[in-house]
Amino acid sequence: MDQVDTIAAIATPLGIGGIGVVRISGPAVLSMVQRVFVRPSGAPCIALKSHRVYHGFVVNDAGERVDEVLLCLMRRPHSYTCEDVAEISCHGGVMTMQRVLEVVMAQGARVAEPGEFTKRAFLNGRLDLTQAEAVIDVINARTLASHRAALQQLEGALSRRLHALREQLVQVSVYLEAGIDFPEEDLELVPIAELIDRLATIGTWLTRLLGTFTRGRVVREGLATVIVGRPNVGKSSVLNALLGRDRAIVSPHPGTTRDTIEDALDIEGILLRIIDTAGIRATVDAIEQEGVRRAREAIERAELLLLVFDGSTALTADDYLVLAETVGKPRVLVRNKCDLPVCWTPAALDVSDAPCLDVSALRGEGFGALEQVLVQQVLGRTLLGHDEVLLTQERHRQSLAVALRNVQAAEQGLRQDIPLEFVAFDVTEALQQIAEVLGESCTGEVLDRIFSSFCVGK
Repeated sequence: MDQVDTIAAIATPLGIGGIGVVRISGPAVLSMVQRVFVRPSGAPCIALKSHRVYHGFVVNDAGERVDEVLLCLMRRPHSYTCEDVAEISCHGGVMTMQRVLEVVMAQGARVAEPGEFTKRAFLNGRLDLTQAEAVIDVINARTLASHRAALQQLEGALSRRLHALREQLVQVSVYLEAGIDFPEEDLELVPIAELIDRLATIGTWLTRLLGTFTRGRVVREGLATVIVGRPNVGKSSVLNALLGRDRAIVSPHPGTTRDTIEDALDIEGILLRIIDTAGIRATVDAIEQEGVRRAREAIERAELLLLVFDGSTALTADDYLVLAETVGKPRVLVRNKCDLPVCWTPAALDVSDAPCLDVSALRGEGFGALEQVLVQQVLGRTLLGHDEVLLTQERHRQSLAVALRNVQAAEQGLRQDIPLEFVAFDVTEALQQIAEVLGESCTGEVLDRIFSSFCVGK
């Protein structure tokens, strides 16, 4: 990426809509805008003020009007990229936006790479890397909880927490270096016991932050939740009842579902990727065998299982087969058809590690309680706090886990009275890991991988 270039891209989704935005950023923005934008009178705009909206027309080199637009110029450094930025709001539609972009490109701009506007914002110091990563999470958020978590990170909640921890580590490092540099002076600016306490406190905060990762990842990505059971227990009916609409075909004939069916369910801001599967049983039908194989593959990949049983008929060998094949996985048991006389009690399943709930997919009964139990299985008993700082990225988790190990090693080193040089090395390594999370010491390869996941125009 060359920041000398002026870049441009369509910043709104392609398609038919009321408005489309073409974004431009770079050193040549002002001169480009003056050449392609004219007032309704036909006069060019010479002295555009920053953060003002101007009405006019985009014209090509021949002076032909391409579209009637609104133009907003944001002068550096008070812009998204900290460069001169112009946003041209034109009529929506693929042809209109493409023609406006072509006019800008004819003035020397090049097409922006995916995420290049945000990458420039990061490189120019407007955002740190955790905030830059949050931009794509805000765009991709599918639930209120995921949007709230992404917005918190974009506003710097995680950054502030990490900067505070880093400052505490820097203070410890200063005292350690002083002890290393002046050993003959027997200099002890801070007692060793206090340094141990400081490192222990830092370790506690890192542990708490790492403890949010499981919930944070679920909030960001959702949870693969697979519905399993033998044929004809009502798995597809349970899926439809959870979604509140007919997503899967329901039939009284066993084996109707031959392939996995996936949809998304938002429960209290938590996204569950619900997957309905073929009934698991022994069969000689080749197509049904393939469905059973795919169901077993889905079970292997699942993060949460919803086991469905028919409460109106006696348990079968296939029911116990389903139980046996899901041992060791987080699961919730459902006794369906509670509107009919029940033939067995939950004790017959002999399962102590999973809750069992009664529902009627036919009448829609019991699903409120089921949703609550699913959320508890995902988050535990702890509800999401609106102000809670969550780790949502695997990259962050890996670096901070290493930082925690370094902090703990430094603390243990002081307790064991090992040379301060070794303790200082561990503290320096912890600081390096925090710097990597913030993007202060990332390689170009890491940055390219992060920003390549962005859309063009952001």
